[in-house]
Amino acid sequence: MTRSWFILSLLIYAVTGFSQVRPLNFFILQGLSNSPLLADLANQARANSLDSLIVKANQLPQVNFDGLLSYPPMINDFGYSEAITNGGNFISVINVAQPLFNKKTVEARYTKLGLQNQALFNSTRLTERELEKTITTQYLNSCSVYSDLSFVKVLLEKTKEEEALLKLMVQRGIYKQTEYLSFLVEMQSLELHLNDLQTQYLRELSTLNLLCGINDTTVYDLELPEINPAFNSGKNVSPFFLRFTIDSLQIKNEQLLIDRNYVPKIEWYTDAGLVNNDPSVIYKNFGISLGLSFSVPVFDGNQRKLNYEKLKTTEQTRSRYRDFFKIQYNQQLVQLSSELKRTRDIIPRITQQLQVVQTIIMQDRELLDNGGISITDYVIALKNYQTIQANINQCRIRILQIQNEINYWIE
Repeated sequence: MTRSWFILSLLIYAVTGFSQVRPLNFFILQGLSNSPLLADLANQARANSLDSLIVKANQLPQVNFDGLLSYPPMINDFGYSEAITNGGNFISVINVAQPLFNKKTVEARYTKLGLQNQALFNSTRLTERELEKTITTQYLNSCSVYSDLSFVKVLLEKTKEEEALLKLMVQRGIYKQTEYLSFLVEMQSLELHLNDLQTQYLRELSTLNLLCGINDTTVYDLELPEINPAFNSGKNVSPFFLRFTIDSLQIKNEQLLIDRNYVPKIEWYTDAGLVNNDPSVIYKNFGISLGLSFSVPVFDGNQRKLNYEKLKTTEQTRSRYRDFFKIQYNQQLVQLSSELKRTRDIIPRITQQLQVVQTIIMQDRELLDNGGISITDYVIALKNYQTIQANINQCRIRILQIQNEINYWIE
């Protein structure tokens, strides 16, 4: 084995031998499709559409059929007075009624339903965004373990090849048996570390499947995704701030609905049918009636004022939540942007360290062939290389995680 081949093998380590590759987009689509919360919000939107039809139906003439048959008996001259009961009643009529001049009330009800639909749509956007962020975070966690697993696996394979060569050199007396045993201990440590990483990877993969509602135990490869900066659409259309705007509009609409309860109400009605209290002339008692009903609120115990106070309290609560969230939102973005810059600045320095260690390993590998360096020093160089490579992997994953967080807030 040549020294260049050894280094090249360590650099190309993203192959673990699993049978399938699944990208991030696969898990996001599955998670969105299987989410019961998104299905619930969609069903609420459908129910809200039916409520709109109910409001429309309530403005049509309402038709009812009313019937009454009563006979108060007289027993030994005891019973209801006929002046009150007329000896009995038989009523069978169809009633038709429809409210008039309530256009503004109907519009306010439609507005309420429309705002509820906007709130549901905004909640759906927030839920989708939260789910995408959570799935992406877990996917990156899995990728982090996957990257370490891939690297350690290739490193272990190459270390085993080195072990066979060192064993021959010990037999020739070039190295001591104790140094060879130290190398074996390091190789066994790599095997244990690889086993731990495999267990951790299976656990991370299982968590990812659970988040997405996927019933699958297949072990597969993951590919590191590209997470580009999202376009900042601005606070005015951001679902995080839009929810406060919708809440404000709902409060104003509720106030309008309260006001509509205190305007005069007019309704026309008509009925047709049979009203009779004497069966002997029942055929003469078929008829119709027409009329208007008029209602004006006078006093209800100051309920209007109390309802206004409730809405005022709700508005104060909404304002406090909005102002507090603005502070959190701005601070979160500043913190994430600063962390992203610091993490990106670290990578060139770690990469430089990696290049130095690679040079040391190549030199040590030459010296190892002729006994010019102890096996212990060579093992230390391999450990350093493994540590620095793991640090680079962590930084790359962290950059993607931070960008995922930033996109969650501004997209």
